[in-house]
Amino acid sequence: MTPNDKEGKNLNIKPDCIACLLNQALKVSKLLELDDITSKKVLDGAAQILMDHDMSYTPPQIAKHIYQAISKITGNDDPVSLSKKHATKEALKVNTSFVQTIKDAVKLSVIANVIDFGAQKQFDLNEMIQNHFSRGFAIDDFPLFEQELKKAKEMVVIGDNAGEHIFDKLLIETIKKHYNIKIHYFVRGKPIINDVTKNEAAFLADCANIIDTGVQTPGYDLKESNAKAKEIFDHADIVLAKGMGNFESLYQAAERTVYFLFVVKCDVVARIIDQEVKSMIFKQG
Repeated sequence: MTPNDKEGKNLNIKPDCIACLLNQALKVSKLLELDDITSKKVLDGAAQILMDHDMSYTPPQIAKHIYQAISKITGNDDPVSLSKKHATKEALKVNTSFVQTIKDAVKLSVIANVIDFGAQKQFDLNEMIQNHFSRGFAIDDFPLFEQELKKAKEMVVIGDNAGEHIFDKLLIETIKKHYNIKIHYFVRGKPIINDVTKNEAAFLADCANIIDTGVQTPGYDLKESNAKAKEIFDHADIVLAKGMGNFESLYQAAERTVYFLFVVKCDVVARIIDQEVKSMIFKQG
């Protein structure tokens, strides 16, 4: 056991995460309007998966198995599709005319990270824009990112949630207005929670190269990535990873520099990075 393990600072699953994952199973049951018997099957399946995995796994790794079980029980390969469609519809209504600079676009993109079906705490997007756009990052490595942009020729943006991807497009378009840079947009290999897949990311096809990573966890797990995505990830000048799932999957695993951009949405991650829930994070890792 490492000192970080003793302090609870590693990114593996914690007791709070177990409760969160069980709550997600219940939320999916309600979203799909399952009957009581099927809902119990979903919850029993989630509980069994949690019992079968020890504390050495990350939350995204366990979430993958839970959502696969939900799909098997319900016969629905994309059980959170209704939530994804609603989030995208609401995101498209947001007035983004106030975005003028790359930092503005980064701010709006990170605020949109609150669109997250799987989060322990749920926040209102418009309220977050109103209250947080004028605030600074709790951890602010944007100046380092901006310096790297000036010389970069190729960049990866690892997407997170459907709905949030609407604002990722604005970020990519704003960056490309200022710099001649090729941008790859990484998506999940198949539906998992409300994460963006190739289907939703078609919206960005006119400004980014959409890459299906093959990853089935709600976070870019290097062990699951296909060879094409790995090669691009390794050789791009900049990698920007959106959301807590990508942070949990990559922060202690990637051997290259990655910029993490997310809103702290649970107490576990808040403790790990010593910041408050709702804090906006732009962290070089």
